[in-house]
Amino acid sequence: MTTDNGVKGQQFERTEEFDAFGPWVLPVRTRDEVPRLFRSFEQDPGSAQVVLKIPRRISRRDANPRMDLYDHLLVLRGDELTLLSRAPGDTGGVRRRVVTGDQLLAVEDGAELLDGRFSVRVLDEKPLVVRYNGASRDTMAPLVDGLRLLWRDTPPSKVGSGTVEHVPLGLRDLGPDVALVGEYRELIAAEPAMDLRGAHARLLVTPRDAGSMNRLVHKVWPMWLQGAVVCTDGVELMVLHRRSWWVRGSRPVHSIVRTVLPLTRTVPLEVVPTGYEDVEEIRVHHDAARFPVPTGSPTQRALLDLLES
Repeated sequence: MTTDNGVKGQQFERTEEFDAFGPWVLPVRTRDEVPRLFRSFEQDPGSAQVVLKIPRRISRRDANPRMDLYDHLLVLRGDELTLLSRAPGDTGGVRRRVVTGDQLLAVEDGAELLDGRFSVRVLDEKPLVVRYNGASRDTMAPLVDGLRLLWRDTPPSKVGSGTVEHVPLGLRDLGPDVALVGEYRELIAAEPAMDLRGAHARLLVTPRDAGSMNRLVHKVWPMWLQGAVVCTDGVELMVLHRRSWWVRGSRPVHSIVRTVLPLTRTVPLEVVPTGYEDVEEIRVHHDAARFPVPTGSPTQRALLDLLES
């Protein structure tokens, strides 16, 4: 006899959790939908703004009903974000982390093809990072929006609708960064109050080190600083960018990331040189967020104007 996971001679009783298992992030609305590993920690998902379960990164053929099939449960309740995580292995252990609204410095979400990453930058602590299937980015959106409401009074899509005269941003402005242009257009369609403050296209950079060998390596294998777009609605700063700001060679880049920071909180800034000419890095609160940008560019001026005000 062959089981659902292809093992001969064993038969597993099917479960509702196993039948629903796949690579996708799923919303949780009832206690029965909470993965059994986390059920003793989360018994009333209906009282939370958002509850999401993140599956293990395994194929269905390698899963069976006896396994704990979910790596994480994310719960936004009140002004607290709770992350429940499966301990390594199949020990049945659970790790718990809670982040409160007053600790939030930035929220970052994006994907590189099917590799999605959700990150919360936290005051004086390491970031909270969860990987997920990038096809579920729309499912993650309510969690991102819910966290943004912890530092603003009104949902972003409802603030100032129709009050901003949007600056057109096209391929003529960002060259090959088609995805960034598309992401900007999606953003202003969903959040009309977002105003474009600065942008730069990807840039071929030159190392500060004038050594002949280093310059030869960069000539054969060039380094590119990736493009970015800076927007604001007066309450938040939104940066659209690639996951990796620095990319070697000519390989295509497929990632898109949104980083959002509140403008209602004062945080220390540093502007530091990089290893490349005419590129500086803006660091927010001891590396809670890093933005390498061309020196003197509209992107740099926008970031400094907004974050220092």
